[in-house]
Amino acid sequence: MLLVERGGVWHTVRTFDNAHASDEHHEHRYVGSEKQLPIVTHGPPNEAMHAAEIKLLEGWSDIVRSWESTR
Repeated sequence: MLLVERGGVWHTVRTFDNAHASDEHHEHRYVGSEKQLPIVTHGPPNEAMHAAEIKLLEGWSDIVRSWESTR
C-alpha cells in the first residue's frame, strides 16, 4: 500500500491484494480518492509481493506525481 500525507490528511494512492484467490493479484490505482479497476496478474503470492515491493521502492515518486496530477 502506498499512502501519501497532504495537508494533514492521509490519502491512499496504490494498493495491492489477492483477495479473490491466492494466485490472482490486483493492483489498484486511485484517481483522486476514487479506486480504479485493478490491473490483474496471476502467479505465486511471494512473487507478486516481491514485484509490488520493487515497484513501490523504485517508482513511488512517479506514482505519487501521477496521482497528484489527478487531484
